[in-house]
Amino acid sequence: MKRYFKHIGLLLLVCLCTLQAQAQFEGMRISPDAKISLITCSSGDDLYAVFGHSAVRVNDPALGLDIIFNYGTFDFNEPNFYLKFARGKLNYKLSAAYFRDFVYNYSMENRSVYEQELNLTPEQKQQYWLFLTNNYLPANRFYLYDFFFDNCATRIRDGLEATFPGQIEFNIAHFDKDYTFRNLIDLYLPPQPWGDFGIDLALGAKIDQEATPYEYMFLPNYLSKGFANATIMRDGRAVPLAGEPQPVFLQTPPQEEGFSLFTPTILFWVFFVAVLIVTILDFKNRRRTRTLDTVLFFVAGLLGIVFLLLWFATDHQATANNFNLLWGIPTHVVVAFFLGKKLLPNWIRLYMTITAVITGLLVITWWGLPQEPHAAFIPIALTLALRAEYIVWSFKEKRTLTTKAKV
Repeated sequence: MKRYFKHIGLLLLVCLCTLQAQAQFEGMRISPDAKISLITCSSGDDLYAVFGHSAVRVNDPALGLDIIFNYGTFDFNEPNFYLKFARGKLNYKLSAAYFRDFVYNYSMENRSVYEQELNLTPEQKQQYWLFLTNNYLPANRFYLYDFFFDNCATRIRDGLEATFPGQIEFNIAHFDKDYTFRNLIDLYLPPQPWGDFGIDLALGAKIDQEATPYEYMFLPNYLSKGFANATIMRDGRAVPLAGEPQPVFLQTPPQEEGFSLFTPTILFWVFFVAVLIVTILDFKNRRRTRTLDTVLFFVAGLLGIVFLLLWFATDHQATANNFNLLWGIPTHVVVAFFLGKKLLPNWIRLYMTITAVITGLLVITWWGLPQEPHAAFIPIALTLALRAEYIVWSFKEKRTLTTKAKV
């Protein structure tokens, strides 16, 4: 709760600074001694901050100007904010604030801030300044955010290329490590095992395509490396676009956390073992734990509906083609209500046979599918396959006992 109120306070401070900065630079021409820099911020503790952040600093001591242009903000007051966020229709915006306040915010979160001054002529600085201030106009500042292809980092790269068309070359072939987009974000997620699990639940095979070195720069760290290896045409010759990152604020090294048993993979393997024990006891006692089956398949079906909605009812590109639908089958929600009954309809046997086959085959063949699974999905799928097969067996057993009783 304390962290929550700290974030709210910092957000209000940024909003205030943004309002003050807006009128300050309208129609302004920067001096030849102004510096324009790429700012890169390190990962934070929260999931939304774990991938880092990029922004642009314009520092002109002659004019007393030191501001930050930030493409990673949005308006909480936008109508239907949460619905738009869920559907991928939320507009992010370019904001501007005082650089000292920006650094203060990140220092409060113990996140390092690095600066790379861009190697531009006075004329080029003025060109890029005009681009930024024009982009900041109310009619231009909003854009439809996409985490992989249109975010706080790619906006900076694309803005520079739009300002200086054909003059910037990124020499980044050495970036290529055959990473997919999922591999790239996984680099940042070891401290966030549950965040990693949630991402792998929601995002489909679209992010399992191999990224090009140019596309790596959707991540702030790779954008910083890309700028350090890029050249720009200056006075008729190619010169380095930016140098190596220089620290503005360095975080206090966080304490290393010990090994945690409370991770999705461990938890769901424990759950599978528990269900296996229940199933063995059910088999020995010739019974079926109906509550377990009802809850298990209802939750799996509910997740399937979420996967389906994220795929077809939103504009999120990354949530398409989600093979988790092969174990989170939406129709399980309906079937779950029948599983609470002692005597099952005849069609349940066929449905559960198909479920067991599909889910079982999924476990065997998953690594050959175009979507890389999270390790926790294996025990989840095994649990569903186990109970589906047991329901089929239980169905046969009940029918056999009923037939014998009649005879």
